[in-house]
Amino acid sequence: MVSKMEPTLFKVGFWCVLGITVLACLAGLFVLIASRQYNKKLDKLEAIVRNGNPSLSPGPELPPAVLALAQRLGARDDRATPFVYFEQEGVMWHAPQSKPTRFTAQQTAGVDRPAFVWRAIMGPGKVMGVADSFVDGIGRLEVRILGALTVAKMENTADMNQGEILRYLAELPWNPDAILQNATLVWTVVDERTLMVAGGADGARGEITFLLDADGLIESMSAPSRMYATKGGMIPLPWHGRFWEYERMDGRLIPKRGEVAWTLAGKEFVYWRGALRNWRRGGQG
Repeated sequence: MVSKMEPTLFKVGFWCVLGITVLACLAGLFVLIASRQYNKKLDKLEAIVRNGNPSLSPGPELPPAVLALAQRLGARDDRATPFVYFEQEGVMWHAPQSKPTRFTAQQTAGVDRPAFVWRAIMGPGKVMGVADSFVDGIGRLEVRILGALTVAKMENTADMNQGEILRYLAELPWNPDAILQNATLVWTVVDERTLMVAGGADGARGEITFLLDADGLIESMSAPSRMYATKGGMIPLPWHGRFWEYERMDGRLIPKRGEVAWTLAGKEFVYWRGALRNWRRGGQG
């Protein structure tokens, strides 16, 4: 004999399953739409970097030591392709002694002016996306889950903008043509193994010191401070990094590996270590 309750329970179960299915579909649709909109936003920023600024006038004549560095790196003054593109893979640490998180990333960087867009995927299941950019003098950092749910965001503060100009300057070994073409940069020769480069404006101005190795290639970079996020807020800490394993890519001599660190309580905290892949100038290839 069939219990009178069974049809009722069946109906309740059916509607529960249907409701869960509908909610799952709606959530998936939301993620899809939000992710596409966000990627379009990043695509627009990337397009600005790729288009360059043909109205920029040539800068002052570079010191001979800087010109010699550019020559060793194979830099070219080809203004027809105003950006570089490369891919990365590596690991990051969010705090000392934390477990490393693997990432893959792609970056477009301006050759004729300080600008870049870095897009990374990381975390378990690669569900976390990080976008770090500096476009038209505005720094932006956003962390999203599945490209839809924002879990952290910073944009257009003085500390943020200065940190991003420091990043652009520090990455000149991956963007050697900018040594010749970026007229906004100001170079100072300290000695035969030490060069300083400054860029940015007003409160967002930054300066990096490069040390050259015995072959005259950039071995390390450093800045007196870059803002570091703590539970109590942002604090300025010494910031530095190094490059190695130079290889000829698209006619330039590019370091395939690098790492970046802060100095915390007198100790080095390496928070980024990666390898370069598929470096090319101006989307060629």
